[in-house]
Amino acid sequence: MVKNKPKNIEELLKVLPNGNNQQLKKRVWEAYDFSMRAHNGQKRENGEECIDHNLATASILLPLEVDAHALIACLLLDILEPHTHIQSEEVGERFGNEVLALVNGVKQLQDYAKEKQEQTDENGGNHKSSSISKNGKKRKPRYIKSRFESIREAILTIIEGDIRVILLRMADCLQELRMASRLPEDKQKQLAYETMQIYAPLANRLGIWHLKWELEDLAFRYLEPENYQNIAHKLAERRAIRSQRIEIAAAKLKNNLQENGLQAEVTGRSKHIYSIYRKMQRKNLTFDELYDIEALRVILEPTDPEAYEKLNQAEKDRHDRALCYLALGAVHDIWTPIGQEFDDYIANPKPNGYKSLHTAVLDKNSGHKLEIQIRTARMHQEAEKGVAAHWAYKEDGVTVSGTLQKRIQSLRELLTSLQESDESIAINDEMLESEILADRIYVFTPQGDVVELPAGATPIDFAYQIHSSIGHRCRGARVDKKMVSLDYQLKTGQRVDIITTKKENPSRDWMNASLGYTVNPRTRSKIRQWFRKQERSQNIEQGREVVERELRRLNLSASYTVEDIAVALKYEDVTAFLAKVGFGDIQSTQINGALALMQKQLKPDDEELRPLLLPREPTQKGITVLGTSGLQTKIAGCCNPIPPEEIVGYITRGQGITIHQRDCPIVAAINDRERVIEEIDWGIESETFPIPIVVKAYRRPNLIDDMSNILRGQNISAPKTKTMANGSLLTAYLVVEVTDINQLNNLLKKFENLNNVIEARRETWS
Repeated sequence: MVKNKPKNIEELLKVLPNGNNQQLKKRVWEAYDFSMRAHNGQKRENGEECIDHNLATASILLPLEVDAHALIACLLLDILEPHTHIQSEEVGERFGNEVLALVNGVKQLQDYAKEKQEQTDENGGNHKSSSISKNGKKRKPRYIKSRFESIREAILTIIEGDIRVILLRMADCLQELRMASRLPEDKQKQLAYETMQIYAPLANRLGIWHLKWELEDLAFRYLEPENYQNIAHKLAERRAIRSQRIEIAAAKLKNNLQENGLQAEVTGRSKHIYSIYRKMQRKNLTFDELYDIEALRVILEPTDPEAYEKLNQAEKDRHDRALCYLALGAVHDIWTPIGQEFDDYIANPKPNGYKSLHTAVLDKNSGHKLEIQIRTARMHQEAEKGVAAHWAYKEDGVTVSGTLQKRIQSLRELLTSLQESDESIAINDEMLESEILADRIYVFTPQGDVVELPAGATPIDFAYQIHSSIGHRCRGARVDKKMVSLDYQLKTGQRVDIITTKKENPSRDWMNASLGYTVNPRTRSKIRQWFRKQERSQNIEQGREVVERELRRLNLSASYTVEDIAVALKYEDVTAFLAKVGFGDIQSTQINGALALMQKQLKPDDEELRPLLLPREPTQKGITVLGTSGLQTKIAGCCNPIPPEEIVGYITRGQGITIHQRDCPIVAAINDRERVIEEIDWGIESETFPIPIVVKAYRRPNLIDDMSNILRGQNISAPKTKTMANGSLLTAYLVVEVTDINQLNNLLKKFENLNNVIEARRETWS
């Protein structure tokens, strides 16, 4: 590990890996000299000389012990910019095609970002603040959107080549952040956002903590300066007292480890500012409530280093585990462990290879809490370097171990699938963000293999992660040997077993994110691809069935036709519309939104289709009559209206105003029209309305329990059930409290996805 950062080329040469290799030193010197002459004092936008930036970038990569080609490429960054007058052919001839490919790869990332930024500037992009959308939420500035698109395209372009390009760009980006105080505020935020959205998460996925922490802290400094300064100030004002406590605790623990025959380095572990902020946000804690601001790290050495080196890989692993668990016992001999604050990443390593024991303890004498990490020197090297811990040196390039290949396999598969995908850019970006930015959970297959998924993932997400065919044939799941529903949210450490059928037949409802059956965009993409492969005529037929089923389910078949919905969604060709429904490109959410808009008599243009995804703007609370709220009203049992259906009021003597659907037959038969009030409005969406529904199903054990699980969290009256004469069919009548048609439709779909359920639909009974 390089403890002092080289300030010039001479210092860099002294600390090179394989420092006795004179040929390596000569090539690095030649690259530095060539780059210095080519740049000729040229400065970057932040005022730093190009050659100084390149030297600093190479220094950042030194602790990762990358190969000579990567270091030389660092020194040649920006060598192909116009001010150098250097052509790529000359770089290839002098330093080889491998170095040229690395230089070109980094340049490609930079050029994409610059090109998109220039386009945004020309279009008048806002760089200083987020604008406010119609629903009151902050929008990302335009430069952020274009920046992400550019980096996505660039990563997809170079990923099939050499993953070292990503490492070089991470180091390049880190040095830019170190000097970002000299940039204008808008440029600082652009760089920080790119870092936080792309390179810090990639460093995390690849296990390179050496880069991850500093990238996050510096990006956080510019994205949220007030929060950053607040935490930094609190850390600084208590540093002396905290350091003294940590020194005493470290000495106490080291003595106890030695008494137990364990050799270890025990040091205070700095808690990074961004990780403190995230923990405060995630657990809703104040700075003073965090227990792990004070932390120790224990790095254990082998008890017999010579004998240890003779062990094979499996024997070393067993030796390391034993050392760590012995050290854990020594820690708990001194301090009291805090329940629920222990993580064993040795028995269950993270997919990026990270291994350690994490424990939190309480010093009963002082009342202070302490977090302690325990790992061996070998584990520590992997934790700091991640994939780079597996680089192997060769004169003709780099080879990597099987451990490294397994670690980056999922990332490569993701980016390759995106490159080959026929999905829209927006959907691909959603997949990329979900895979790289989302929190992760780790569950097990029945065979004990670890599967990594986005937080909130379901058994269906798990099935498709194992294999698309298993996902297509999924019909049920057991978690820790207990049956669960397919929208069950998995948790880290659970064992998942998928129940399959012989025939592939995924449900279209799985593509509807609002129903909760899938959280991973990759899962939904695989399902859409399956439906696209089906025959067009079959999809048209299935599309018609989907639309008609939506109308029947909501009891609107008499009011609207398939053609009405096609027109509302701006499709002149009904067949094309139905094919898209069958493919899964148009989902029930859009169909329900079109129905809602038609009932509100709105034009179905793009802006007005936003209510499909976003809540309506708040209006006066409760039903308003002639613009006045708070009047005594009740919902008519004959038609049970629900937002946003058009409604009228009927003045009932002694009982206030009864609310009916506008086309209710009871209202049409009223002769005294003076008692009918036309100016009625629903008010805000947070109000709920009782709607009767009926569920028909073949009898089976636990059916009512499964229905109750779906209704958990819903306001519901006691269900009434009756059994058909032959005894094999069960019909359940219930009344649910919902806010609008979309919520009602989602509930009905969940009922229909239960095993043995024939249909679930809205009913009109009083």
